[in-house]
Amino acid sequence: MGTFKDEKDVIVGSAKEKIGEWTNNEELEKSGKEQALEGRIGQERREQRVDDLDRQNDERDARQDRTTPETLGHEELLSEDHPDQNKITSTERRDADQLKHYTGIEDKL
Repeated sequence: MGTFKDEKDVIVGSAKEKIGEWTNNEELEKSGKEQALEGRIGQERREQRVDDLDRQNDERDARQDRTTPETLGHEELLSEDHPDQNKITSTERRDADQLKHYTGIEDKL
C-alpha cells in the first residue's frame, strides 16, 4: 500500500533496469535500480505510518473502552475522581437489591 508515485517508481524503475540489462546500458540499469529502490522505500514508509496510526487508534479505543461503567469496578464507579460518580449499572443495582432482600437488611432498616 503506497502512493501512486511510489508504485510508479517501482514499476518504471524495474522496467528501466531490465531495459538497461538487455541493451547493456549500465547507466540506465543503475538509474532503474535507484528509482525502484526509492519507490519501495516510499511504500515501506507509508505502510509504517499507516501501521502506527492504526496502533494509536487501537490504543485510544482501548482506553475509551476501559472507562465505561460496565468495565469499572464498583469502587471506581463511586469514586469522586470519576465523572460518572454515584452511577451504577442496572445489574449492580439489581444484585444489591437481591442481597438486601436475602439477608433481611430491608426489614432492619
